[in-house]
Amino acid sequence: MKLTRFFAVFVVLATGLLALPAQAYDAFTIDKIEAVGLQRLELGTVLTYLPITEGDELNARTGQQSIRALYDTGLFQTVALGREGNTLIIRVTERPAINSFEIEGNRKIKGDELDESIAKAGLAQGELYRRVVLDQVTQELRRQYFANGYYDVAIDSTVTDLPGNLVDIKIDVTEGSVAKIKQINIVGNEAFSDEELLDAFKLEESVAWKLFQRSNRYSKQQLVGDLEGLSSYYLDRGYLKFNVESVQVSLSPSKKDIYVSINLFEGEQYTISDVEYSGKLILPESVYPRLVRINSGDIFSRKAATEASSIISDALANYGYAFSEVRPLTELDEDAQTVTLNFFVEPGKRVYVRRINFTGNIKTRDETLRREMRQFEGAVFSRVAVERSRTRLARLPFVQEANVDTQPVPGTEDLVDVSFDITERPPGSVQLGVGFSGSQGFLVTGNVTHSNFFGTGNRVAASVESNEFSRSVSGSWTDPYATEDGISRTIALSYRESEQVIRFSSGFDTNTGNASLTYGFPISEFSSVRLGGGLEAVTVTTFPSSTATEVLDFVINEGSKFYNYELRTGIARDTRNRTIFATRGSLNRLNLDVTLPGSDLTVVRALYSNQAYVPIYKGLFLELNNSLSYVDGYGDTENIPPYERLFAGGSRSIRGFRDGTLGPRDTPFNNPFGGKLRTYAQTEVIIPTPLETDNKSTRLSVFFDIGNSFNEPEDFEFADLRRSYGIAYTWFTPFLGVLDLSYAIPINDQPGDELDRFQITFGTGF
Repeated sequence: MKLTRFFAVFVVLATGLLALPAQAYDAFTIDKIEAVGLQRLELGTVLTYLPITEGDELNARTGQQSIRALYDTGLFQTVALGREGNTLIIRVTERPAINSFEIEGNRKIKGDELDESIAKAGLAQGELYRRVVLDQVTQELRRQYFANGYYDVAIDSTVTDLPGNLVDIKIDVTEGSVAKIKQINIVGNEAFSDEELLDAFKLEESVAWKLFQRSNRYSKQQLVGDLEGLSSYYLDRGYLKFNVESVQVSLSPSKKDIYVSINLFEGEQYTISDVEYSGKLILPESVYPRLVRINSGDIFSRKAATEASSIISDALANYGYAFSEVRPLTELDEDAQTVTLNFFVEPGKRVYVRRINFTGNIKTRDETLRREMRQFEGAVFSRVAVERSRTRLARLPFVQEANVDTQPVPGTEDLVDVSFDITERPPGSVQLGVGFSGSQGFLVTGNVTHSNFFGTGNRVAASVESNEFSRSVSGSWTDPYATEDGISRTIALSYRESEQVIRFSSGFDTNTGNASLTYGFPISEFSSVRLGGGLEAVTVTTFPSSTATEVLDFVINEGSKFYNYELRTGIARDTRNRTIFATRGSLNRLNLDVTLPGSDLTVVRALYSNQAYVPIYKGLFLELNNSLSYVDGYGDTENIPPYERLFAGGSRSIRGFRDGTLGPRDTPFNNPFGGKLRTYAQTEVIIPTPLETDNKSTRLSVFFDIGNSFNEPEDFEFADLRRSYGIAYTWFTPFLGVLDLSYAIPINDQPGDELDRFQITFGTGF
C-alpha cells in the first residue's frame, strides 16, 4: 500500500472557525479528483464549487481556497483534502437534512409569523441542519417569552439522528406563569404625587379586585414607552431639566413578582418669558400670535410648542408652502427659570399642483370624482383644499375609502402631484328583506338601488314594502350634478295603501299617490338649500263603527278625496365627518313644506332638527339629537288631516314608551291620535367598546330622552314632557342590517301611558 499523505483542514461548526494550518507538503499537479463521504450529493455537484480542476496545481494557496469554497456552500460539516499519487482526495461529512421539525407547549408565543420566521432561519423539513441555527432560534424564542413576562420559561431542544443522514428536531416549551408587577416605586418626585405620575403609565401594579388584569404584566417595551410618557408629562408642565436617572427592575426568586424602581430628577419649573417668530415668516407677523395662542407668563409645554409648530406649518401649507418646516427653539434663563420660545420658520418654495390623479376607480368615471375636487390643477397647493377634497370623496355613497398622497415632481422644486387612491364599494344592490319595527310590526321589503349609475354618480332606486298596516311602491332618480355648479335634481314617484298610521290607530285607511321634483342648491361648502314641488292624491276611508270621532269630523268638514300641490323648501348645514355613525361635526336642517292655495287641503309643515357630536375624553363623545316639528292648516283648512299628525314615543323619539303612543288621544276609543306639535331631545354618551374603538359599525351608549306631542302649541307644558334614561346598542350587522337595541327606564310616566322598556328595531337584506 502506498503511503498516503494528507494535508487536512477541518471546519468546526460550533465555533465558526476555519482553521488553515500552514503544514509543509509538496505541491503537485492534479491528474484526478475523487470525493469520499458523499451521501446525497454527486461528485459533479462538489466539483462545481471547487475553484480548481484537473490539470491545476494544488499548493498551500489553492488548497486553502478550495476548503473555504466548500465550507461556504453550507453543505458540509467537515472538509479535508488528501492525496494519493496525483489524485486529489476530498473527504467530507455532509450536514444532515431535517426530516421533521416541531414545537410543543408554546401556547402564548405562536402563529403564522413565528412559523414563517423559523422557516426563514432554516429550521424546516428538507433544510440542512445547523446546530448554531437551532441555538439561535431557541434563544430568540426565550427572548420573546422574557419580553412578554414569562421569566420561568423552560425551552429544551432534542435532535434525533435518523438513517440516511436525517434528523428530527423537537423544541419543548414549558411556559410557566407570567411575572406580574408587584410594585412600581418612583423616587425623587416632589411636584407630583406617585398617583398622578402612575396614572400616565400603562403598566400597573397588581390589584386583587381587578379581574382579568393585563396591565400588571411586565413588558420591557411598555416600560420604555411609559418612561417616555413620564418625560413628556414633566416637559409638558415646564420641567425642562427633568431626567430619569436610573431604572431598576428586579425579579423575585420565584420569578413571579417584579419590582420596578424609577429614580428621577425633576429640576425647576420654567415659564415663558417671550414668544418670538423668526426666519422667513411669509404671513404677516400679526397672524402668528392668533395661530399659536401661547403667551408670556404661561408655563412652558413641549406639547403645546410642537402643536403650535404644526399649526403654523398647516397655515403655510394653505398658501402653497407644502414642505415648510417650523422649529420651536428655546433659550433658557436658568437664573430666572424662564424660557424664550422662538418659532423659526423655513417655508421652502411655494408649490403648485401639476396633476391630480385617481387610482382604484374601476367603475367610476374620472370626471365623477374630479367634480368633488376643491384643489385644482395648476393652482397653488392648499392642504385644506386637498383634505376637503378627500373628505368629499369619502362621503360619496359608492366610495368605501379615499386616501391621498402628495408627491414632489422629480426634477422640480415647486410642483407636486396629488394622487387619490379610491376604494369603491358595490354601488348597486338588489335586496329582499324582512325586518321588525315597534310601530309597523314585521315588514317585508324589496328594493333595487344603484348609487353610481354607469359611473356617473347618479342614483336610481325602486322599492316595494309591505308590513302589518301598509303596502307601498316607490321609485326615484337623483342627479347630484344636474348642473356643473353642483345643483342636484331628484324625481320621485310613490304610491301607498295604509290601514292605519301606527299600531292601534284611529280606524281609517288611506291611499296616497305622490310625484315630486326637488332641486338642491349648494350655497357654501357645508350648506345647501332645497326647493321643489310635488303633486299628491289622497283618499281617506272611514268605518262608522270603529273610526274615531275626530276623523269623522275631519271627513265631514273637509271630504275624503284630496288633490294637493306642494311646495318644498329647506336649508341644511352638514359638517359631520361621516354620514353614518359620525363621531364629530353637526347636521342642522330646517324644512318648510306648504300645500299651495288651490289645493283641496292647505297645510303647512315645519321641521327643525339638529344632530351634534362633541368629543368628551379619550374616545367618549356626546351625541345630541333634537327635533321640533309643527303642522297646521291655513286658509279654508281648519282641521289638519289625521295622517299628517305628529306622534311621539319609541326608539326614534322617547325610548321606554311604546312607539307613537304619547300625546293626544282620540274619542271614544282613547287610541293615540297625534298632535300638531312634537318636540324631543335625545342625549347620548357614546362609550368606546373593546372590540371597536372607531365607532364605524357598533355603538354603545347611555342616554337621556325627553319629549312629547301636543294637540296645539299653547298646550305645551314642560311638566308634560316625558323623560327616560337607559342604555342602547346599535350594530350594523351583516345579516340583520342596522340593529337597534335599547332598555329604557321612564322617569315620570303617567297613568294611561303605554310603556315598552326593551325595544328592538332591525331590518335585513339577503
